[in-house]
Amino acid sequence: MQKTTIPEDINQILPLAHGFKRVSGDLRTNMSDFQVDEVLSFEPGGVGEHLFVKISKDGCNTDWVAKQLQKDSGLTPRDIGYAGKKDRHSVSTQWFSLHLPGREIDLSKLENDSFRIVESIRHNKKLRLGSIKENRFEITLRNLSSSIDLSNIETLLQKGFPNYFGPQRFGFQNQNLNKADDMLTTGKKVKNRNMKGLLISSARSFIFNLQLAQRIEKRNWNTVIDGDCLMLNNSQSFYHLESNSTSEQQRLEQGDTHVSGWLAGKQVSQASDESLDIEQQVTTKFADWISGLNRLNVDSSRRAYRVIPHYLLIKQSDGEVVFRFALPKGCYATSLLRELIDYNDVSKTQY
Repeated sequence: MQKTTIPEDINQILPLAHGFKRVSGDLRTNMSDFQVDEVLSFEPGGVGEHLFVKISKDGCNTDWVAKQLQKDSGLTPRDIGYAGKKDRHSVSTQWFSLHLPGREIDLSKLENDSFRIVESIRHNKKLRLGSIKENRFEITLRNLSSSIDLSNIETLLQKGFPNYFGPQRFGFQNQNLNKADDMLTTGKKVKNRNMKGLLISSARSFIFNLQLAQRIEKRNWNTVIDGDCLMLNNSQSFYHLESNSTSEQQRLEQGDTHVSGWLAGKQVSQASDESLDIEQQVTTKFADWISGLNRLNVDSSRRAYRVIPHYLLIKQSDGEVVFRFALPKGCYATSLLRELIDYNDVSKTQY
């Protein structure tokens, strides 16, 4: 089987949506320039076998924190839960759960130089992946070449931006994608369960990004066409649209729905007609990967092509800009930023 060609810089093959005149600037000059605050989709009940701890972490990834909590509490991996992963190159707050029935623990013994516990509360269930209402960001970019046009901010608030998976999904120098290619095309075994899941996600995300790129190139990523599957806003629910209609386009323009793309798996895409034709212009090039996903019994799903920020504020001064915005779970802040700024990610070389 032929090895899949993966470009060195994936962003270079992903078109921008709005044609803004972008400025240049530096991202993550300091770790604190990229801050994330996770907001759960529910309120912990206050009683139960699981201790929820809200952790502020600096320069470490979610899996590493989970392992430290497991080790220092004497628990097993299955006793630890979290709702989502946060970038290592950030200052982030996020929730973890520890299964501690009838047992109290000295929280100070769980802390270290890289993270601290800022809140704790009991709950009757383990924290599950995806249990996130939104992630709130405060991001500073420095050394801007010029100021950002405020009308571009309004456009993003009204029309949204492409829901690309960010480059961190694919690993340093695309290592995750290259390993996924080996696993899916040659049947190479990956024993580590977490690594296997990461490689599967990377492959599906790459195929999705290219589908979205195709719709942007055709200038219909934000337009309803025959055979589309429309996803309800802030939901994983979607419905198939056999033929376009004015009312459906109005719903999309109002932000009630979004056109969605296929996340590859064992079930075929639910799209049809023109929408399916465009998807297949991409997916047919990845037949080996999709066969591998079928072999691994991966379920297919869908993801919105567009995301609209819950809010988006900026403050500009002296060659710097501070962004404050909130995004639904699974959406990438860098996919918003790249529409406005041709940024240099300093973290790739500095720390």
